[in-house]
Amino acid sequence: MTTALSRIFKDSTAQAFRGLTTVLEKARATAEAAGTAEEAYLGARLFPDMNDLKWQVQMITEFAVRGAARMSGTTPDDLPNLPMEGETFDALIGRIAECAATVAATDDATIDGNAGMKITMPIGPEQTIELDGETYVLSFFLPNLYFHVTTAYNLLRMQGVAIGKREYMGM
Repeated sequence: MTTALSRIFKDSTAQAFRGLTTVLEKARATAEAAGTAEEAYLGARLFPDMNDLKWQVQMITEFAVRGAARMSGTTPDDLPNLPMEGETFDALIGRIAECAATVAATDDATIDGNAGMKITMPIGPEQTIELDGETYVLSFFLPNLYFHVTTAYNLLRMQGVAIGKREYMGM
């Protein structure tokens, strides 16, 4: 039995976004209970040269929407650009919900039919990479999705938010 690429892409994104929403909700409640400003959590970084929690959420939501567009055959010039906004837990949770709905609405047959299409994308200044659709989803999209969701989780754990694997998994 083969699992459809659309199911891998959409189900993995949905679960990661459920987990991300759960850990952000717990962080919001922790901040409120402690009387701590949200920015103390949202501006947290693991290391000075790394991006903060807000950016992790903003980036991975845009990345998911752009990934869905790529797998739908959208040309690089026409990919959606989401503004890097969301300065509160509520705004970021809302952004996740909107982006999750966009990914969920992507046509399964189109994603599955584009498994062999070539995707060329930038990976740095004057550098591009070309992958087929299946490789893009399995070897580029999913590792990036999990990297940024895990980084967000770790930033919140570092701040003392009582979350664990169940929350991360969206359970």
